[in-house]
Amino acid sequence: MSEITVDLASLILRLTLGVIMVSHGIPKIKKREILGKKWNNHYGIPKASVWLTGILQIVTGVLLIVGLLTRLTALVLTLDMLVALLICIFNSHHREPFNSVSPDKGWDVNLLLVASLVVVMILGPGQWSLDVALSLKPWLLF
Repeated sequence: MSEITVDLASLILRLTLGVIMVSHGIPKIKKREILGKKWNNHYGIPKASVWLTGILQIVTGVLLIVGLLTRLTALVLTLDMLVALLICIFNSHHREPFNSVSPDKGWDVNLLLVASLVVVMILGPGQWSLDVALSLKPWLLF
């Protein structure tokens, strides 16, 4: 596989994941009161977690889009999505794995996001990123 192909794949994956994460984070900020009650009642998670998760997803989504601290950002988002995945799997409301057959919410999308973020950690930012443009040292990115 050529280097340009890997760079293009990395760019497409970063942009897609970044847009998804930002679009997941914005409603958490806008609807934090409603979602805070739901998260607390259904999952036992503190209400403030909705706001913090929203901020995390927006900031890290933007970092993925521009390719800044890409591997570290993908690691943070992987941990975030692993928590979401585990909540979905072990919560009685979300036992069905597939969104297409579940009346509520499956966990297949969370699993796909985790796998995609791991691929970003493996591929790295690619040439079309701020990591490369700023010549950040690899040890800063792990």
